[in-house]
Amino acid sequence: HARAVAHRVRSVFDGREVDQVELIYTEFVSLGTQRPVVRRLTVAAALALPLLLGAQVALHQRDLVAARWPGSADLLAALCAPLHCSVQAPRSLDAVSVESSGLTRVEGAPLYKLQVAVRNRADWAVAMPALDLTLTDPRGEIVTRRVLRAAELGGGAPEALAAGAEWSTLATLDVGDRRVTGYTIDLFYP
Repeated sequence: HARAVAHRVRSVFDGREVDQVELIYTEFVSLGTQRPVVRRLTVAAALALPLLLGAQVALHQRDLVAARWPGSADLLAALCAPLHCSVQAPRSLDAVSVESSGLTRVEGAPLYKLQVAVRNRADWAVAMPALDLTLTDPRGEIVTRRVLRAAELGGGAPEALAAGAEWSTLATLDVGDRRVTGYTIDLFYP
């Protein structure tokens, strides 16, 4: 059918200075718009594609969407089931901070007590981050560096911090006979 259209276009404009590619394109477009089925399919695609794109974005950002609009959690979970994904509290380092912390030595033992309080400043629940703890000696050199997940710290650590909530714990650390004079705590998601 394409050859017939091309032949017809060439025969009509044979000998004239006309861009044949443009004419063929125009002929094909007009053939498509003359058929009601093609028009209906084009309109259906124009309506369906933005909806599918929106669904894809919502599925990709499902954790944040479910946290901000809790009514969508069931729908997102249903969409995730055949895709083997899950809806969880979103990870948001911008929303969590260490509110307070302290490190004290236990008398007569090579142990230190670490107190940490983590706050969620967001208006929705966020996943509990892990702690990157670095202990330093009097010269500022690293004595030890540890990744501490909330579950390892005890204190009934939640998987998610509720909106505006604070979680604190007290953990005991054994660093052997090395002297610790400083520390840093960074939050991150593994």
